[in-house]
Amino acid sequence: MKQARHIAVGSIIQQLLSIVIFMILTRHLGAAGYGIVAAALALATSIYNFSAFWMTPYMVRSGAKQVFHHAKLGDVYVITGIISFALSIIGLLIIIILEHFKIGNIQIYGEAPLLMTLLAGLFFLNLFRIGLQSTQSFRGYGYSLWMDKILYLPAIIVLFFSGQLESESVLYANAFSMLLVAILGIVYFAKTYLSLIVKSFRWHEFFKATMPILLATIASYFSSPLFVILLVGNLFGVEQAGFVGVAFVLYGFFIQPIHWLTPTLLPKFTVAIESGEKALLHDHVEKLVFPFAILYSLAILAFITVAISTPIIPYLVGDDFRTGIPIIALIMVSVVPEVLQSLMISMLYARQQETLILVANIAGSLSFLLIAMLFSDSSLLIFIGFIFGTWIKVAVVIWALRDLVSWKVRFGMLVLFGLFTILSFFILMAPNEIVLGVCAFLVVILGMMVFEYRSVFFDYVRQIIGQQALVTEKVKP
Repeated sequence: MKQARHIAVGSIIQQLLSIVIFMILTRHLGAAGYGIVAAALALATSIYNFSAFWMTPYMVRSGAKQVFHHAKLGDVYVITGIISFALSIIGLLIIIILEHFKIGNIQIYGEAPLLMTLLAGLFFLNLFRIGLQSTQSFRGYGYSLWMDKILYLPAIIVLFFSGQLESESVLYANAFSMLLVAILGIVYFAKTYLSLIVKSFRWHEFFKATMPILLATIASYFSSPLFVILLVGNLFGVEQAGFVGVAFVLYGFFIQPIHWLTPTLLPKFTVAIESGEKALLHDHVEKLVFPFAILYSLAILAFITVAISTPIIPYLVGDDFRTGIPIIALIMVSVVPEVLQSLMISMLYARQQETLILVANIAGSLSFLLIAMLFSDSSLLIFIGFIFGTWIKVAVVIWALRDLVSWKVRFGMLVLFGLFTILSFFILMAPNEIVLGVCAFLVVILGMMVFEYRSVFFDYVRQIIGQQALVTEKVKP
């Protein structure tokens, strides 16, 4: 619990600093300027994901084994780091070649030095964090989550008061903040934990462990926020990319609490399966996941209602984003299926159904890409496709867990899909007054569903809390 607390505190500090930075940048740079920032970060992160991110589970797991047996990290950390760095360079060269042949029109494609600096910052900072995870240095890991932001924020303030706060200077400030923390951290880390004498890297183990994750990374990427930002920026310009970037930042704030919860689910479900307690998984869907999704649906409806009926979005991020409110509202609709998938996906991992996770990602991405190709002249219809692709992934997960999900819950999730699909088309086609009326209608329906599930949900939560308290009492000396 103490280790988890370090990570939670670090995540909260990171989010608070990110909110301050986000509000300064959006209000000062406007939609087009922030669109360049969002597109550059999306592109650099995309290259990093394809070159390094998919190796992370292998690096952490194998590194932890080396630390357990030798008290040091060894060749696994170094060799996989070199492989991922080489792939990052290759990815950067591919982007430069695409820009040379005028494939893509986001302005940041032409800034190779800037993109290289951003990619270096992302690579080395995450390499440092992987090392901290492998050695279970969770206190340091918690610090690493926000140390770059504590440098980035003053840099932005200095740029603002010196009149130099522009998209390019912001991106360089972000990159150098990450690099400074990463280099200092890796130097200290290498002296303390790294030993090249420790050797256990095996190529066949590396490929066996990483290839499924690489395939899943590729499959999920084409329905990810990163891809949507780049796609919209290429098709409709950096201003639209700015709208989408703001929408996904807000989307991330809503999803963040779920990410704090999900790491605790996989070990819990694994133990339940090993002990034959299948009823626990059924209860989780019936009494927690579905009621939780309804509560999140109400929260999203409240946000959309406020965003459409008040000037809260222009007040928070600047008047330049007023015309992007429908885009923001549409993307926020996809939070509900993302919550459902995040809460249920751990069951597939626990039951060793990784292939079905890959199928779900492929189905969602193909659905989104098909709609994006058919309606490439309309950014709003592309966002409808993003929502539809997210629900497709949920549908595959529910089908894979059909022995755990009752017909009543399946029908309820189908109702949620229908309700939010209707809301999405009204946001797309109707004036604000009609959208507000639809939101009010949906609130009534969801309120009735919440009332029906209130006792089941809170009884189950109290049961879980009671079980945790009992475990805590047993481990006390």
